[in-house]
This record gives sequence, C-alpha cells and structure tokens, in this order.
Amino acid sequence: MKNNILLKSEALASLNNDKWGISIGAFLIYMIITGAIGLIPVVGGLGQLILTGPFLVGYFYFFLKVSRDESVEIEDLFIAFKSKNQFLASLVSYLIVILIVFTTMGIGLALWAFLVLGRETFMHFIDKISEWSEKFNPTNLQSDLPLYDPALTDALSPEINWAFLILGAIPFILIPVVYLSLSFSQTWFIIANDENSSGYDALKESWNLMSGKRLKLFLLELSFIGWAILSVLTLFIGFIFLAPYMQTSYAKFYDNLNESS
Repeated sequence: MKNNILLKSEALASLNNDKWGISIGAFLIYMIITGAIGLIPVVGGLGQLILTGPFLVGYFYFFLKVSRDESVEIEDLFIAFKSKNQFLASLVSYLIVILIVFTTMGIGLALWAFLVLGRETFMHFIDKISEWSEKFNPTNLQSDLPLYDPALTDALSPEINWAFLILGAIPFILIPVVYLSLSFSQTWFIIANDENSSGYDALKESWNLMSGKRLKLFLLELSFIGWAILSVLTLFIGFIFLAPYMQTSYAKFYDNLNESS
C-alpha cells in the first residue's frame, strides 16, 4: 500500500483540482442537516438513528468521487435516499455497529468493575443500582424522594476512589471500541461504491479488508491531530477545511486498500 504521506498528498491534489469550495459546502450541509435532525422535538433521536446511516453513505460517496477526481454535486450527499437497497443497507449496517459498540462498551465497563471491586462487592453494587433504578422508576417516583442515594456508594469499599474507577475503565472501553471502529470503517465506502451490497455484507467486507491494515488507518487518523488542535484554537473554523481534507484522505485509503487486496 501507499504510505500515508502520499495518500494525504494525493488527497490535497484532488481537492486543489477546483474541489475545495464544493467540498466545504458539502461538509457544512451534511453537518447542518444531521445536527438539525437531532434537534427535532420528540422524534429527533429516532430520526438520527434512522437517517445517520444513509447520510453517512452520501457523505462518503461525495468524497469518494472527490478523491477519484470525478465531477461532484451537492446532490451526491443524498444518494442513499434514491436507492432502496442503499438506504436499507446503510440503516442496517449503522444499527448493527451501534449495537456492537454499545454492547462492547458495557462488557468492558462491567469487566473492569468486576476486576476492581471483586465478585462479591461487584454483585452488591449491581444490586444497589437495581434498587436505585426501581426507586426512581417514573411510575414510583415521589416528589419527596432525594435525587442522590448514598446507598450507591456503600457498595464501594473505602479504598476505591471513584475517579480511579472511572479512569481505569477507559482502556477497557476505548481500546475495543477503537478496534471495532477501525474494523468497520470502510462499511459506508463499500455501500457507496456498490449499490447492491447489503448492510451485513458491507460490514463483513470491511472487516476483511481491514485485516492487517487497522494500524495503518489509525496512524493516518492520528496524523491529523495537530491540524485538529489548530482547528480548535481557531474556534473550530479550521474544521471546515480539515474535514474535507481528512475525508478525501480516507477515500484515498479505501481505494488503495482495494487495489492492494
């Protein structure tokens, strides 16, 4: 495979080919639409759950065309809404990824708590949480109930510091989640590139493509950290330039991944 420096250089060359303006516009439209969906009262959360996948496919498709030096239009962002199969594939793949990631996070947190607290204390702590959940169930909630229940902390031995418990859990959650994110990272490129791909097949293909390539993509993502810090210092304005650069680089990575497989 090409090294990451070359991939980023090629990404800049593609953007410099009269693509900066429309790429920035596509990024802003994508962010505004996906952000606005979540602000819709009552149904915003459900809307994001259903529509994030299709919008991801459109976003990835747009920058896949940019990276291939093809003509692009803002309309490309909505490609998954024009194909029933792409819409369903993007929806299914997104829901599966969300389910896997949150399940993994829960298992990692439980494992860390079990190791730190010990079996007996851990089970006692779980019982306390169950009691608290029942106590504050909306059907049982009374106005005079306290918002804080000290019984929750009784399950923790005095030697255990809450900050230590939380910070210590980060590797147990972060490492598996990063691994899964890298493994499924090509899913939406695959769906964008192949209208007939199913959500499950795209996830499986991404996993196979990323075999032995996860570290390379991780290093590519990490290489943008300096620009990300500068973008924060510019009150996030820099992200309107950084985001197209990053996404075009990832598209270059995807194509190079297929060429090398």
